[in-house]
Amino acid sequence: MDHQTLLANYLSNLQVDLYMVNYNRCGPGWRDLDYTPDYSKLYWICEGEGWLKIGDQEYYPKPGQLFLMPEGVTQSYSSISDQPFLKYWCHFSAKVGGINLFQILRFAHFVEVNQPVQFEDTFKSMLMYANSGEVYAHMMAKSKLTELLSHYIMSLDLEQITYLNVPVVEKLSTVLTYIDTNIEDNMSVQDLAQMLHMHPNYFIRFFKQQVGMPPIHYITSKKIDKAKEMLRCTSLTMTHIADNLGFSDSYYFSRQFKKHTGLNPTEYRKQMTITTTT
Repeated sequence: MDHQTLLANYLSNLQVDLYMVNYNRCGPGWRDLDYTPDYSKLYWICEGEGWLKIGDQEYYPKPGQLFLMPEGVTQSYSSISDQPFLKYWCHFSAKVGGINLFQILRFAHFVEVNQPVQFEDTFKSMLMYANSGEVYAHMMAKSKLTELLSHYIMSLDLEQITYLNVPVVEKLSTVLTYIDTNIEDNMSVQDLAQMLHMHPNYFIRFFKQQVGMPPIHYITSKKIDKAKEMLRCTSLTMTHIADNLGFSDSYYFSRQFKKHTGLNPTEYRKQMTITTTT
């Protein structure tokens, strides 16, 4: 499995939480040195000047730049003139399977934004929802945070994203590649754990931490993805598809399919046929 596929898998299982968001001008005393936050930050610079240090890298952010300051990395910041930053900013967490995303992946610390109006509108919406008392407001604010992170990553070259724990990534890639290429077979947790020379219980914890779900759930979801493809692209019966994908019987297959998609296989195939002919 290539790193791009593995990256997509991490990001599809990303869970974010928004702690705080605001829009204000920094004061002349805006300054803190060599602290390590237990939250991550985004700074969208609108005006002014200032200084940041993220790890061992120093920056003088400019308007139109979006900065990412990851959790668990030593940081410093300071005003440097009588024109301090005017910025949108937020504090958040981003986790995959309970692990801080930035312990798994290292991203470039900032991007030059090509569509500043879009970023500003997204920050405005996130701030509005964060200050709203509506029952759905926090969920909407988190969706805006996810949107910002998505656009941040879209603005990067893949070469600007690196894996921090290469041995873990290689082990995970081995297992995920095996699952993808053998999705039509029956495979057990014991088989997968043996591939990595792990005890099955440890392997389940390892897999869930890295992928965000237990291995059996992941395998089933990949089988359902394959079933959807077969329903769209072949005329095989439900029984044949269930047999080909290693389900014990067509009833169990149909139940699992509906659990994942909301439709039984027959309904799904009919819906896809309607979609492609209209």
